[in-house]
Amino acid sequence: MMQILAVPFLRNILLAGILAAVGLAPWSVYVVLRRIVFSGAAVAEVASAAVALAVLFQLAPFPIALALTVLSFLALSRLADSSTLPPETLVGMIYAGGSAASVLLIAKAPRGEADILNILFGNILTVPTAMLWILAGVFGALSLLQYLAAKEFLISAYDPDMGRTLGIRVGLWNMIFYGALGVAVAVAIRAVGALLTFTLLVAPGASALCLTGRLSRAFKLALVFGVISAVAGVVLSYQFDLPTGSTIVAILAGLFVLSFSASRLRA
Repeated sequence: MMQILAVPFLRNILLAGILAAVGLAPWSVYVVLRRIVFSGAAVAEVASAAVALAVLFQLAPFPIALALTVLSFLALSRLADSSTLPPETLVGMIYAGGSAASVLLIAKAPRGEADILNILFGNILTVPTAMLWILAGVFGALSLLQYLAAKEFLISAYDPDMGRTLGIRVGLWNMIFYGALGVAVAVAIRAVGALLTFTLLVAPGASALCLTGRLSRAFKLALVFGVISAVAGVVLSYQFDLPTGSTIVAILAGLFVLSFSASRLRA
């Protein structure tokens, strides 16, 4: 561990993993509760299409990916309170549309293929120091929002009718939630890649909810699972010369299997 901290390149990888876990793991509880676990995968396709679009027109990829990611999540918020269509409907259409756009745009901008693959499969090994500051600032602000708006987020997810009775503007809070989630996903994809981002949006919360029914404890467990997986993944990938992002994902998946098995045994 001390060897990793002593090398700036490895230290940046470790910090990026920890920041991504701290920023995304608490949101994973909401994602699981709202049953939109595939939203991250769908929006990752939109991000890849955005990068291809930027390369095609020789523009900066990150601002375009950020804008389209946030817009995609805001579109999801329009169905979050719908009585006619479940959120999975729009998730599926975003995934299909993003995938098709990626293929078509890559065909027109073949030199952008490397950039798109970098986003899809992760680039945690190339996180610069400036990106670490962006991660810290964005995730710090979003964590504060999550803390201050915990009641509104939970009621909007659990019981929107009760929320309206209490005077909570459910539609507005759904838009705020999805917009904040969109920013978190866009920044995380830019830093650590889509595969790790998607897993951090699902696995920590799913593992925590398998072990406890108390939401306050679930958020804490999700955060612990995310940070432990990030640290262990970086250390193991360094010790055994493994891909860092995939190692972290494998540990998150293993923790979920253990948590799910423990919940079944307890039941």
